[in-house]
Amino acid sequence: MRRLNLLLLALVAVPPLARADAADLMAVSNPAVLDARPTLRLTATGFAADDFVPAHRIADTWRDTPTPRPGRNLAVGFGRLEASQSVGGWTIGTYRRVDAFGEGNRDTVRIYSAFDTPDSLLSQNGHYNLDYRFKGFAADGLRFAWAGAVNERLTVGAAVNLLKAGFLRVERVSGTLDSVGGVATVRGRRELLYTGLDYTDPARADLNDFAPTTRQQTDNGWGQTLDLGATWRPRDDLRIALAVNDLLGQLRWHNVPELTQDFNDAAWPLQFNTPSATAKITGTNRYRDYTLNLKPKAAAGVDWSADNWGLGAGFAATRGLILPEAHAHLGPANGTQLRVSYEPRFKSGGLALHHRIFFVSVRADQGNLNDARAVGATAGLALRF
Repeated sequence: MRRLNLLLLALVAVPPLARADAADLMAVSNPAVLDARPTLRLTATGFAADDFVPAHRIADTWRDTPTPRPGRNLAVGFGRLEASQSVGGWTIGTYRRVDAFGEGNRDTVRIYSAFDTPDSLLSQNGHYNLDYRFKGFAADGLRFAWAGAVNERLTVGAAVNLLKAGFLRVERVSGTLDSVGGVATVRGRRELLYTGLDYTDPARADLNDFAPTTRQQTDNGWGQTLDLGATWRPRDDLRIALAVNDLLGQLRWHNVPELTQDFNDAAWPLQFNTPSATAKITGTNRYRDYTLNLKPKAAAGVDWSADNWGLGAGFAATRGLILPEAHAHLGPANGTQLRVSYEPRFKSGGLALHHRIFFVSVRADQGNLNDARAVGATAGLALRF
């Protein structure tokens, strides 16, 4: 009973967790967290958004006609699940992360949608430019972090991450498509590097099958990254945070399946033009080694707090994408807080609840999640011993 009472006292004494903010939009981790006592943390964060269809249907058949925006259309997703233990400024943690970043022009979105409804494309004449890129991967990580106080108001931190590679998908589509008289003619190239490609015997292979002459085993290799961070309190009511993840980051794979297709005046849809289309689609099927150079992710934020309320703003950024965010909270710093936030790029609003040892938040661009193009959630628990 005495041990139970001590544990309960320790839990009640835990200071507030790090706030859910713009860093959660890209699952950015700040190593500048200095705990006065050993602390066990469990955290999870995820955010997915796109510009043209409901987010939960991005990988499925699109039931409704997409409404892409002019210019660059994005489909992104970031997620991280972590457990860590800190002792005296040092932290060791293990985590699982998923990062996905796709971009394409408006024509490419419309052509992709037409694969399931070809009449919407073939019924009218038109010229379309194809431009699509995607990089996505998963990895398991082991994190070693250090945080220290430069003075009573400034804390800095660094983390070294050892990564074990998971799935990988790198895709590139470029070219043109012309629809004339009910037939679409494609000129261009598709390159797909994907650990999920299944081997098919060349004697039974179709146009989109991966059929190299010999079958090899894919090996998910290793990688590393460096994270840096800082928190600064120029005044008691003001907090500024900055973090950069994936500096010098790399992940390596061995024998990844690669499918390349060259479309040389190929007619489409193929089911109506199989003989001529087959002769005009060439390419290669092979295995190759691949090193992914991770793009840095950065997040910065500022929070101002009065006795029972406060305001803040921040942003997360990677690969030319900047996600700004603004928030307001109601409640004391050492008690229960309710927080609302908004990010204008995908027009999503967030609602979060913070207590002494936990926080939870949800985010979407509309109340009906079946139609939402941006969805996200975070949760965390901190136990001090």
